[in-house]
Amino acid sequence: MRSTLPRVKQGGGANPGDQARGRCHGHSRHLSLIHSYILRDVTGSLRKKNTPAKAFTLVSLGCPKNRVDSERILHAMVHHGFVFTQEAPQADIVIVNTCAFIQPAVEESIDVIMDLRVAAPRAILVVAGCLPLRYKDELVDALTEADLFITPAQIPLLPELLNQCASEHTRVQPRRGRTRSIAESARPLSSVVDSPIPDAYCCGHGPDAAGRIVTTPGYAYLKIADGCNRLCRYCTIPKIRGRFRSEPLDVLVEESKRLAAAGVKEIVLVAQDSVRYGRDLAMKTGLCALVRAIAEIPDIQWIRLMYLHPHTIPSELPQLVNECEKLLPYLDVPFQHVSPKVLQNMGRPWKGDYIRKLVDSLRTHIPGLVLRTTFMVGFPGEGDAEFKMLRDFVASYRIEHFGVFEYSAEEGTPAFALGDPIPSSVKKERANELRDLHLHLAAKRNRARIGSTEKAIIHGVSSESEYLLEGRLWDQAPEVDGLLYITDGVADPGKIHNVLITDTYEVDFFGAIEDQTNDSLKDSSSRK
Repeated sequence: MRSTLPRVKQGGGANPGDQARGRCHGHSRHLSLIHSYILRDVTGSLRKKNTPAKAFTLVSLGCPKNRVDSERILHAMVHHGFVFTQEAPQADIVIVNTCAFIQPAVEESIDVIMDLRVAAPRAILVVAGCLPLRYKDELVDALTEADLFITPAQIPLLPELLNQCASEHTRVQPRRGRTRSIAESARPLSSVVDSPIPDAYCCGHGPDAAGRIVTTPGYAYLKIADGCNRLCRYCTIPKIRGRFRSEPLDVLVEESKRLAAAGVKEIVLVAQDSVRYGRDLAMKTGLCALVRAIAEIPDIQWIRLMYLHPHTIPSELPQLVNECEKLLPYLDVPFQHVSPKVLQNMGRPWKGDYIRKLVDSLRTHIPGLVLRTTFMVGFPGEGDAEFKMLRDFVASYRIEHFGVFEYSAEEGTPAFALGDPIPSSVKKERANELRDLHLHLAAKRNRARIGSTEKAIIHGVSSESEYLLEGRLWDQAPEVDGLLYITDGVADPGKIHNVLITDTYEVDFFGAIEDQTNDSLKDSSSRK
């Protein structure tokens, strides 16, 4: 069954999470603003000479995998002579890289598209990402505000498609129903910055070389695979992204080397199902082999693993974490729930105390392990007893970081037939209860770290104040686990420094730079 595109909401964008606390409770689905301070005081550009300079703007929505695609879009555009602008009204081309995993994300994507059409009525409006993958040709008739739809596999074709679209596009008056096209020559895949784009933050030599413009200071996501073969009954990913496909190991290692050459110190491995990496390439321990290969790159100091399915974590992984100094003792393992009844309904049929035993085993074999997970509340079959089981697990096992999602019944998934029997008010109440518990536990745990010196990666000047620097401690993943604010000392953006923790607030930390130069970091590859 094909999903039906929802009606556009009136009067503002979707608010799928608690904006005040959403940063620490799930993957980021807000507008991903590409850090502009990366580009300060840097000259040079990939832009080809002697080509007409058309301005474009790019908004990236959704998960880290989408950010990687957005960085490839950015590179493809600049490489072919387009110039970036932060101002949508000044753009000849507006690109929205969309998320469509759940209905709130779909609604947010549509709202952003509508807002940008109003802001730039005469621009060519491109819709990229998961929205075209999920709804396909239905978008052509339903979303007449857009001029061009592309999938991730078609990113290398985008400049050519834009030139074709521009020849048919009239910019005299804004109107609905202009020429729209969905490119058909590619199969599914195997923000905001200041111009000009610096060569120093580019990896690759062209769109066909998987070129990217790194938009994150000192760290980068490495998308090691796409798609998913799991049978979780609530999930749209297999329908959107297709079957699981690993990127070849040598390709990922070369991309990691280019990222390192661009100044990246931390590689964050992401996929829909990272533990499955390499199995479709006849590799028995593909993820571990990939980590070992990346760890050989001298300038890469941290490697972080995300999206590890709990059912098939490699038995070799704990030993690798202990032996590989660059692999952080930080694992992102999405549990979704702990009730056997709810897990059975979800299509994740783990018997008895599987999750508890897994956590106990990981903590036993990896000293100092920090865990991140996600929980879904309000799935059909979750009564008061099942939610209490989940809450008790959170209270007793004290998972360091977790996100909470309210179940969204998605058309086209097996779970859609179960309906959505739990009222939204109950879902929200349960989600907030878990979030409040998390903040309470985090505040208590973090206060115990005041006075300790730990390693942190510095992003740059804080968005909160020009008098603060901003970054993350080693056990904070980008975008989801809180921030570190530097109140004293000098640090280089994109570098790893020793930081004295001086205070905390909920999931955030305050600290002072202990070392004044990178030369003092003799053990800079150390995790702590």
